[in-house]
Amino acid sequence: MAGPPPTTGRLRETTSQLYDRDENRTLKEIMQLMQEKHQFFATVRMYKARFQKWGIEKKIKAEEAVEIFRQQTARAAAGKPTVAYIRGRRIDPDRLQRYRYRAAPLISKKIMRAEKGADDEASGSSRMTQVVCRTPSPSPSPDATDSAVSISPRLEEPTELRVPHECMQILHNFINGAFDSGIWHMAAEGDRAEMNGAFTWQHYVASSQGLIRHGRIKEGFSLLGMCFDQYKQQLQRPDSMFWLATYKCAMVLASQNNKLGDAFIDYASKLTSLVLPPGHPFNQLWSRVVLTGMPGIKDHASAIFESYLDMWGRHVNSRETNTTNDVQGAFVFVQLHCTGLLSFNLLETVIQAMIAGRAISKEAAEFLLQEAKFRLVLSCLGRRRLKKAETVTKEILAWLDLQPPKAYPDLRCKTTWLMFEIKERKGTQAEALRTGHDLLKISQEVYGPTHIQTLEAMSAVESYCRKIGATGGAEQMARDFENRWRIFRDTASSLNNFPQQIDQPWYYRSIELGEKVSSVQETVNLFERCLKLSDDSP
Repeated sequence: MAGPPPTTGRLRETTSQLYDRDENRTLKEIMQLMQEKHQFFATVRMYKARFQKWGIEKKIKAEEAVEIFRQQTARAAAGKPTVAYIRGRRIDPDRLQRYRYRAAPLISKKIMRAEKGADDEASGSSRMTQVVCRTPSPSPSPDATDSAVSISPRLEEPTELRVPHECMQILHNFINGAFDSGIWHMAAEGDRAEMNGAFTWQHYVASSQGLIRHGRIKEGFSLLGMCFDQYKQQLQRPDSMFWLATYKCAMVLASQNNKLGDAFIDYASKLTSLVLPPGHPFNQLWSRVVLTGMPGIKDHASAIFESYLDMWGRHVNSRETNTTNDVQGAFVFVQLHCTGLLSFNLLETVIQAMIAGRAISKEAAEFLLQEAKFRLVLSCLGRRRLKKAETVTKEILAWLDLQPPKAYPDLRCKTTWLMFEIKERKGTQAEALRTGHDLLKISQEVYGPTHIQTLEAMSAVESYCRKIGATGGAEQMARDFENRWRIFRDTASSLNNFPQQIDQPWYYRSIELGEKVSSVQETVNLFERCLKLSDDSP
């Protein structure tokens, strides 16, 4: 039953509690509640006028955001977790992250200066009275009375909570230092990207698993051994995606076999301790990661990746450039969201900001839309939704037909592979064989006869020939594969490195970790929506 209309004092207290202080409801929700429970009717304009008069404010002001990030960084350096309040209202950490990505470049630079301890003139007493950062209060036992509650000030934080927090702080300092010192930089448009090392290494790890799946077990493990050997070079010259690639590699290997994931963790952590000084950030990271092992990596992956990319994105967004790295970084964001390792809120915020700020051109956004569709097809194939997979594949091919003939060779090759898998699963052998030979032809034209992409395509078509009983064709393909593999292996041995460098993250054509159709579909929808808004804008 609805109560009587509230007095002015009760109105202020009730709406403040609902809107600003405790329940953090939207204005629309408050208006509905006040009408239903208190028979109080007012317009949006009237509510906002009252809120302004009473000093109720939900919007985070620039100087308040700068102060929060300054205090958070100082407290994190002292090992203290932080909860932030503005005018007595607790601020959701996700909201702070969104504020940062949407902030103007000038505000982003002020935040970064504050985090480095370089206070601007804005540091005043009025700001300090409105912004409070403190350690979160522990929740008492529900069975305890007020008099019985006794909390030790020296409670040891559980390892599973402490490790990701400490890892994020180490990464935070490492990324800031690497960009500020010029070790990492954002390549100018057309320049060779500075993230190639991580992409190359990660690509070969994924390719080793592809060879194993297609029956080339000896070659697959040989390539994986090569990847382990090359990890040392990556350690000595890490790029800005190195640690993310390391973490992801452990998860990819564990998804195939838990012992493989554990073996990589053991190898990488011991190698790091031998190659790098004890105080190096990577040694600090491994000393914490090994405490939780593979279960901890899986549990913390989402938080670690989001924190890592949040820091990386701040440096990208603080530079007014249209770079190759921006498109590569956006693609990594898409990958991780589709695998459930990155929230949609962060993906949406970053992509919208990049497109609106022209960090990603319309042409690049259209390409990323096709890549998202490509992932949608792979997800559908994994669930045998063949009709949907074929429909979306034809949409990608239609888009490619509108582009210059030699544009987007990687996507053309990958889409041909999609059609091969679709025909294979539909059971149309003649069409599948014809498409398989088309795949081999385009792979050799685009990459060359001994490129890892071509070799993996050969292993897939050979495996299919054996499956349908085309023994003669399979044996001929096996001989060709082994001859080319010897050239690949000898080249790697003479170079003491991978035979080919991978300069883009979208070369590899398979899903390395499980992806949800719903997550991929919302990514497709996001790019379509952003492109429509771009078309509609003047």
